[in-house]
Amino acid sequence: MEIVQGVHMIPSRISRMYLVEDASLTLIDAGLPWDARAVYRYVESIGRRPEEITSILMTHNHPDHTSGAYSISKRTGADIIAHEDDTRLHHSKGRDLGYMGMFNTVNLPLPFLRRAEVSQAASDGDILPIAGGIQVIHTPGHTPGSACYLMKERGVMFTGDTAFSNGKTVSRSIPFPGYDREAYRKSLERLGEMDFDVMCGGHGSPLVGNAAEKLRQLTAAKPELPTWRDLLLKRIPSRISKAKSFSGED
Repeated sequence: MEIVQGVHMIPSRISRMYLVEDASLTLIDAGLPWDARAVYRYVESIGRRPEEITSILMTHNHPDHTSGAYSISKRTGADIIAHEDDTRLHHSKGRDLGYMGMFNTVNLPLPFLRRAEVSQAASDGDILPIAGGIQVIHTPGHTPGSACYLMKERGVMFTGDTAFSNGKTVSRSIPFPGYDREAYRKSLERLGEMDFDVMCGGHGSPLVGNAAEKLRQLTAAKPELPTWRDLLLKRIPSRISKAKSFSGED
């Protein structure tokens, strides 16, 4: 689906992938290993060729966002770009995407294990020469190297798992290993100071219209961020209990 002119969301079951049209094509996140086929089909459906994908921008290193990068880059020759803090040095062979020392870091012909080499380690404030300029915004917290990407000219912010939307409101992500609660809070506040009209998150539905203001409403409410203890001992059991009651189970 085309969200705004030249910015598309590619259908996938779990994480969200976005495509930016210009003279070439730019992919924001690469999904799971089998999502590569969905990328190729979508690109062809809008009259372009997969080989026109020249860049893959990673919002963070979780495998549901990065595991398709190896095969897409291999087929198209696209550069993989990620913030340095979500990459790791691989001896003398440069950098690769890496999460918990296992995903996308070895060279075995198995899903999740193919080593995805990073062509460019991005830094906060970099302006990537893509589609009129895409600004890199380092938003640590969800992972150390989480990054958002701002297209100022089109008013679009790609937030990965730093913030989600259901198409109407903005919500926070949940913690995973590597999560930094205080850094995450500061990253949300920083995003709220920026100006953008459309927010494209790593899950859920894009929020079109007044997106920055709705993010500011979330941060102004100063919500208590979840912890693993809270999730495991309170929230998840509560949701299971509610699901049983709705289903008529005892």
